[in-house]
Amino acid sequence: MDFKDIRIQKAFDWLERDAGSDFLMPEEYCQTRDVFQARLGSMIQVLEKEELLKETYALLGAIAGEIGNNSFDHNMGSWRDVPGVYFSYDTKQRFIVLADRGQGLLATLKRVAPELETENQAIEMAFTKVISGRAPERRGNGLKFVEGWVRKYGFKVYFYSNEGMYIVNQGLHAGESRDVKGVLAIINF
Repeated sequence: MDFKDIRIQKAFDWLERDAGSDFLMPEEYCQTRDVFQARLGSMIQVLEKEELLKETYALLGAIAGEIGNNSFDHNMGSWRDVPGVYFSYDTKQRFIVLADRGQGLLATLKRVAPELETENQAIEMAFTKVISGRAPERRGNGLKFVEGWVRKYGFKVYFYSNEGMYIVNQGLHAGESRDVKGVLAIINF
């Protein structure tokens, strides 16, 4: 996976900046869920035309949709500054990148699991346990869905939440993360 790609670097740069406004191009920034959903639908149509993705294009859309929708579901009223999601993809380099300037998984899950102390603990819980930061709603399967399908099809997801990092198929990577101040996910297909 080439982390030097301009779109991936732009996502990291956006999260590492003190202020998030006036940094993104309009076609990369989805300020609201409806804009994100429209762009997600367009991406799915592009992926559907790729011969190698005939069996997985809809699944890739569902994975990206789960991660992107989580940004809106778990950050309402808690954005660091600007709301919304950075969203870009490249079918030739085979990646989708999503990022938000929200609170991250620890702050979200600590409301329902106060014993959590680190971002990596929160990430591990989010990918392995049925738990939701939106309790008492009976939810919390989304990232387990992502984990299961990514493993089944041999994709890879690099998932950053603040100073924590998790790579689906490889586990936690303590000490290897960048402090992204929010959430960033790179889906490599």
